[in-house]
Amino acid sequence: MFREMRPFAAKRNMNILFLALDVNPALLRGDSVHTLELARFLGARGVGVQLVTTPGGGSSLEVGQNVTHHVPRGPGDLSILQFCRGIVRKTQCDAIYERRLSPKISFGLSRVLQLPFVIEINGSENEAQLQGIAQPRTVPGFRRWVRRRMYRRAAKVVAVSALLAERVQEAYGLPGDRLAVVCNGVDTIRFQPLDKSECRRRSGWEWGSWIIYVGNLVPWQGLDTLVSSMPQVLARVPDAHLAIIGDGMLRQALVRLASDAGVLERTHFIGSVPHTKVSRLICAADLCVAPFARIRNSEIGLSPLKLYEYLACGRPVVASDVPGVAETIRESGAGELVPAGDPSALSSAISLLLTDEMKKTQLGSNGRNFAINFCSWDIAARRIEATIAGAIADFRQSRRIRRRRS
Repeated sequence: MFREMRPFAAKRNMNILFLALDVNPALLRGDSVHTLELARFLGARGVGVQLVTTPGGGSSLEVGQNVTHHVPRGPGDLSILQFCRGIVRKTQCDAIYERRLSPKISFGLSRVLQLPFVIEINGSENEAQLQGIAQPRTVPGFRRWVRRRMYRRAAKVVAVSALLAERVQEAYGLPGDRLAVVCNGVDTIRFQPLDKSECRRRSGWEWGSWIIYVGNLVPWQGLDTLVSSMPQVLARVPDAHLAIIGDGMLRQALVRLASDAGVLERTHFIGSVPHTKVSRLICAADLCVAPFARIRNSEIGLSPLKLYEYLACGRPVVASDVPGVAETIRESGAGELVPAGDPSALSSAISLLLTDEMKKTQLGSNGRNFAINFCSWDIAARRIEATIAGAIADFRQSRRIRRRRS
């Protein structure tokens, strides 16, 4: 259905405006990690990247080679549009790449500056609803009509999962050759197997059987199922500990749930940590969990950063059998799948794996090899580069054809 993007080297002086206007790099969340890592790896490939993040998101950062980070002076679409137009004209950008469900800035810039734009889709609108975030006061039908027009003007649309690409195609009536699927990735140098004993010593963890979760504490992550599974895990593995790395709206509710279940002493809410320190914490654990709920995830599929980071660190994984995650676990041979929302099945899989050293080692090795060969940010950046270069070439060809006809 979707065109396979064959990686090829774009010309070295390709320069893009990368818009991530909903992303605050100062926050330790998946969206900021994704944005900064993709920009960094595109830059490492020789692509000039003019990265623009949310207004008020702190000062500019040193992202990497060939990447310049810009922060708009103030909010407001017109102000941001003018700010970005100045960057494009000064740096002579060849294309615009916007990570946003509503790509109105790239749409406007494309019309004004006659440049192709590519949209990247990472999720769905119901994420905001699940978090209780207020939605724009526009009629849904009108919003869909406007968005359909913007999407159909885009040179390409990149989705992080095949199921999400299908949903976008159905919603906006896009031809299959306008969509590309490019999964998220991991830095396999920053995330690599480290000595467990040393990582525990540096992290201050006592000895025992450690389970780790990394990510936001939001409804679709299935953390209520994970915490609810801990009494059964401890009944089978008495020295078990659960480390929850990250923060979010459900933290207090999960603390109460752990307390009510009598497992609070063995459930460690560590909070958000710098991305550079996450690999050490993963490597301090015996196994990793990705207990995703079906809500949201079964509709759009997943390409979760946490899963690729677990694999790259050579740790076995117990994960929910949901689209995107299930395929990765099966293809990699790096873990066990359980039904989403089933604490009993989750506890059983965790307990059995914790007590099988040989299997943990083999699954971890499988995951590391799979991450290197299929999940690196370099692979993702190569495919994004190819997608943008193809969009530029198609756009320029169409302009030449229009000129000849006129």
